[in-house]
Amino acid sequence: MKFVRRNSLVIMLLAGLLLCQRGAAEAQMQQTDDYNHMAIDEIGGAAGEPADVQMARGIAAGPRHVADAARIVGADAQGNRVVLREGSNGFTCQPGNPPSLPFPASGGGKGGGRPASCSNEAARQWIADMAAHKAKPTNAEPGIIYMLADATQRSSSDPSDKTSPPVMIGPHWIILWPFDPKTTGLSATRKDTGAYIMGAGTPYAHLHIMGQPAGTPMEHVAVHMQDDGSGPGPVESPEIQMARAIAAGPKEITAQARIMGNDAEGKRIVLREGNNDFICQPGKPQFVAQPASCYTTNSKPRITYMLAGATQRSISDPDDKTSTPLAIGPHWMIMMPFDPKTTGLPVTYSDTGVYIMWAGTRSAHLHIMGRP
Repeated sequence: MKFVRRNSLVIMLLAGLLLCQRGAAEAQMQQTDDYNHMAIDEIGGAAGEPADVQMARGIAAGPRHVADAARIVGADAQGNRVVLREGSNGFTCQPGNPPSLPFPASGGGKGGGRPASCSNEAARQWIADMAAHKAKPTNAEPGIIYMLADATQRSSSDPSDKTSPPVMIGPHWIILWPFDPKTTGLSATRKDTGAYIMGAGTPYAHLHIMGQPAGTPMEHVAVHMQDDGSGPGPVESPEIQMARAIAAGPKEITAQARIMGNDAEGKRIVLREGNNDFICQPGKPQFVAQPASCYTTNSKPRITYMLAGATQRSISDPDDKTSTPLAIGPHWMIMMPFDPKTTGLPVTYSDTGVYIMWAGTRSAHLHIMGRP
């Protein structure tokens, strides 16, 4: 009987612990439950609006290099979702509903309207996951949402607020990828200029960047993105190459990433196939600026992880070939030309936080020190 009572007590304690964990998870989900200003998957447009008016508003939501090749969706005379123009770049732009129309404002109510937006597939997956109350988003590459024609929001601190008067938010764009105020040094307070983290401390934390984007997403940064196997250097065993490549990225990324390396002749080979959008490679740490890395192959902008550290000659001049190498600790990067003036982000190196590397050049991109 003592055995039964003791085991019954253990079961009761475990059940209580599980209920507590479930309650904490549900509370956390409640905090991220109502970013309706980012609800990019509804009809978009208003019944009876001319198609050319909806097209113009949808196109105005994104930068030209995105909107020109994006799919445009809107509403027909009955309010049903329709494709107004097919696209070719993976982005979808929708015209939203102007504030003058009787459509729910961000967070509920009437008279506010949903903003026009342009978003990629990863962003739409992120939004769908949040709407489905998933514990965390499942997008394997960064979601991007442009809202360059303004938006409205009930509250910057309480995403479940459905009653406060709508607040106008100026042109901005959003990166749906996990950002942490502690490791990045970025603010978690809404502001009219610069960059800040929304949903901080939750699985749905993401970065808001006020103003217009500085330029087109980068295809690559030559010294960072991949090692083509050329040049001298000893060839390591596949096991060592695999271990170093895997150490470059977060476990949830490297577990399904394709691993590249070199054979005995120095030719580039696949060490292990993968099933996500990432490639990890061991680099050549004996050479400057050839670190182990994991990077996306199709997303724009690309994400690159260098969690085993790296070396670089300069953070201001991408063409510097002579300066003494600088050791850079674990970090990850968003390969997009961030503008220090509109984002308020620094351009000087720091061992902690975030800064723009090679600011003002064609290779400018964001460095985030530490682990995601």
